[in-house]
Parts: sequence; structure tokens; C-alpha cells
Amino acid sequence: MDFLHNIAVVGAGMAGLAAARALQQAGRNVQIFDKGRRPGGRMSSRHNAHGLFDLGAQYFTVRDPDFLKLITNFETQGVVARWPGIMTRHVGGQWQSQRPEHPRYSGVPSMAALTDALAESLNIHQQVRITSMTRTDSSWTLEDQNGRLWSGFDHVIVAIPAPQATLLLDGVATSLLPLPDMSSCWSTWVRFGDTLTMPEGIDAWQGVFLETSPVLRWAARNQTRPGQHEGERITLLANDDWSDRHLEADPDRVADDMIEAFRDFYPAPLPAIRARGVHRWRYAQPRQPAQDTAGYLVDMAKGLSLCGDWCIDGRVEAAWQSGHRLAQALFHL
Repeated sequence: MDFLHNIAVVGAGMAGLAAARALQQAGRNVQIFDKGRRPGGRMSSRHNAHGLFDLGAQYFTVRDPDFLKLITNFETQGVVARWPGIMTRHVGGQWQSQRPEHPRYSGVPSMAALTDALAESLNIHQQVRITSMTRTDSSWTLEDQNGRLWSGFDHVIVAIPAPQATLLLDGVATSLLPLPDMSSCWSTWVRFGDTLTMPEGIDAWQGVFLETSPVLRWAARNQTRPGQHEGERITLLANDDWSDRHLEADPDRVADDMIEAFRDFYPAPLPAIRARGVHRWRYAQPRQPAQDTAGYLVDMAKGLSLCGDWCIDGRVEAAWQSGHRLAQALFHL
């Protein structure tokens, strides 16, 4: 739409960046507001003295033709690469090698590389949390956590987890409510002092799905990612039920329990732990995607729309699809 020139995007995760990038390429003036220190949302990684750890999204697959074009371009640039090693499942005490239907990709050297590339040349206001929105006449005014007003927007795209979007939209756009609930996820990183012993019958493993663990759902060896090599660095993700039940638990206790769960299932003694840390994703995965949507939600009368992985499913590609499709709809209507 020609009259949609000044657009605000709340949230600089995968969906928000995809929408902003497409809109800016279409000639729109886009400003992004994000509460984090850097863009990426659940694609973020932790880089410290003990190495580089992916704590949120662990990999992504590609099915959408438009997403494939983007990823092929980024692969040529060295932003992403296939993570081709052995993925396994742990079922009933047995390790089972898995040949995935779709190739798995990782950012190089971490998942954050993909969102960093998408964020290039975009106008992003980091560490700015939008607390309220007001529609006056034909434009929106946003207020941040410090009381600063950001005005003159023809359209606002809300690209944050659904429960946070619900709070922001309360009393503003009830036509778009209710939104889906989302489960939480505890993520623990561990730096071991030596290399893990491989399970019997498995030459090497990069990631493992833990289908019967009461605590964990995934473990990954970060040093096996493209562009990484040094040191045994493990990421552990807790399953939805356990994370929800321990949402407000002491982080040190959470790390203890998750490492002990890893020790329980691993078929060899673990090396000494050199360092560890933990991160809580309060809103990690949609319990159920939004119903009857085109991959986004929009109220053109109010000049307001929403996008996110929760509009489709919890995959990285779904987040990109949601933001990209919304942008296409806005400038093709």
C-alpha cells in the first residue's frame, strides 16, 4: 500500500527482521525496536571465555522456495552452512543414527550469524522495550520503558512472542486476540575439560534428540558446528513440561538437574566440568499455532499486524515465512 510508508516493527527476532528487510527493500521507511542488546531473539548465542554456545534455536531446515533463495545466497557468503554430521535419537536406552529428510543448517560460527546478516543495514533501536501504543488519527505513537515517545508510524508490526504481544495489544486491538500460549525452555551450556567418549556403535555425534528423558529433549556438541572446532562444549535443552514446572526455579539448581539428567542417559562417564551456565527462555515454543491465519495476523483498519513463528509452528523457517509473507501482503494489498 502506497500510504504505508513509515512502519514500526516491535521485535528483532527472525520474523521481525524478515518483515523489516522485505519492507525496506520495497522502499518503506522502517524502524525496529527491540529490548535485547543485539538482534536475533531465540537465535542468539553466548560467547564467553569458555567458547561459543547456541542456547536457543539449534539448527534450521529449508522447504520454502523463497527461503531457499535467501539461504543459498547466505551459504555462498559463508553466513550459513550445512551441519551434515550424525544426528541421533535416544529411545529406550538405545542410540539410533538418523538420516534427516531435509538437510540441517547452522549459522557460521553460530545461529546468530543468520539474524546478524538479516539485520545488516536495518534501523534497529536496541535495548528499547515498547511498553504501550496509541493510535491517534492516522498514525501510531509508541512509548518505551523510559517514557520516550516514538511517533508518526502509519503501521505497526508486532513481532514478539504471543504472550508478550497479548499484553501490548490489550485494550488496543482486541480484534486480533486471543493469541496462542507458549511453553518455556531452560537451556544449559557446559564446557568440559576433555572430549566425550562416543557411545558404542556411534563414531561421532553432533546432536541427539532425547525422546524418553523426563528432563531433557536435546543435546548438541557446539564444537561440531561449521566454523567451530575447539573444546567439548555442550548445549542441553530441557523439555517443555519440565521447563514449565521449573520456570521459577533457582538457575543453579536447574543447571545441576539438567547436567545430572545428561549424566544419567550418557553411556560413558562424563569428563570434568570446566564451566557451565544457564539461560531461561520464558516463551520458547507455541503450544499450538494460531488458527486460520495466512502465517500472520492483520487489522488494516487499525494499521496493526502481528507475525512470528507462533503463527505457523516453532521452526526457524516458519518465523521467516511469517514476517516475509506479512511484508508481501502489506505492500501488495
